[in-house]
Amino acid sequence: MMLSKEEIKFIQEHAQDDPYQLSLSKGQIDGISLQKLVPQIQARQKLVHKLPSWISNNNVFFPPQLNLEQASSEDTALFKAGLVHGKIIDLTGGMGVDSWAFAKKGNTLTYVERDEKLGQITKHNHQVLLGDSIQHVFGDGIDYMKKHPSEWDYIYLDPARRGSKGEKVILLEDCEPNAIELLPLIENGTQLLIKTSPLLDITRAIQSLQGVNRVWIICVKNEVKELLFLKSKDANMDPILEVHELSLAKSLIFQGKLSDEQEALITHGTLDQYLYEPHAGILKAGFFKSIAGTTLHKLGNNTHLYTSTKLEATFPGRQFQVIAHGNPDKMWIEANIPSGKANISTRNFPMSPEEIRKKWKIKEGGPWTLFAYQDVHQKNVFALTEKCPVN
Repeated sequence: MMLSKEEIKFIQEHAQDDPYQLSLSKGQIDGISLQKLVPQIQARQKLVHKLPSWISNNNVFFPPQLNLEQASSEDTALFKAGLVHGKIIDLTGGMGVDSWAFAKKGNTLTYVERDEKLGQITKHNHQVLLGDSIQHVFGDGIDYMKKHPSEWDYIYLDPARRGSKGEKVILLEDCEPNAIELLPLIENGTQLLIKTSPLLDITRAIQSLQGVNRVWIICVKNEVKELLFLKSKDANMDPILEVHELSLAKSLIFQGKLSDEQEALITHGTLDQYLYEPHAGILKAGFFKSIAGTTLHKLGNNTHLYTSTKLEATFPGRQFQVIAHGNPDKMWIEANIPSGKANISTRNFPMSPEEIRKKWKIKEGGPWTLFAYQDVHQKNVFALTEKCPVN
């Protein structure tokens, strides 16, 4: 047992306390080790939205902070669990959130972790959450795979994105384990699902993996959280890319192929009645032309904003009605934003939102959004807008 009844009671009684202030108390209170329990209280406060099912179980014991940061959220883990089925091996088990989700969906799951101390914590948590439905292995995942070839429907990999000196790395080749070295282990019928940093270049990853079956861009509240690549023997260099927004009931908001994007035609134009800002996942996928369809015009070659005369209410992103637009100068600001308050968004503009605020003394907030961008003639423009109501 990771936590005694007395320790669980202490955590519950101090659940809302400031962990820092609590840590300034004596090393023990009534025989309770604060060094052990303050990090547990801190973790529960930080993860209340990220891991609600785990937080609701009083017997869950949380590992060190670095492991918490690297773990998937429940939402993203359960999404991944909906992509796979059968016998799965998680080669980079870590805190075990993804393994938990795979097993929760009824899959046969083998969890592998090199750090035995972390692995024992995860084994405890899996048992209190799911019982004994997961096999836990402590050791090198690649070595274990080589000793048990051709046993898996899916291999899952979430490689560590830290170099030998603790620096952050992004490329698949620089992560540990190196996903490229796993490719020869993919037998007929076995598929490899890889989770990567949202900063990874998708096209380069497809090339490094010698083709993939599908790519998922996973987002929560307009923020890209994960990239997923599915690889099997029949992978290709032009897979379908899917953009998912997990805060929506129907998460798929856009899909397409990079070849279609390359062949797509787009027209450029000046700002009209409505302005559109694509979802972050669509920008990450690189669908800068496909997203416009036949009804929208792009405001600049490298300015990923779009415009139309009539409202396109199904556009996957933010939609705004244009109030005014003009040259970015003091006279225009005073005439159009007399309150001196607006939200600011920049696209292909030489100044950051913070620099714009400072120069023209614009406070944050209010119902308006000021877009600063470069138009098709490479001219800097301000556009004052109001968000269209959501249907």
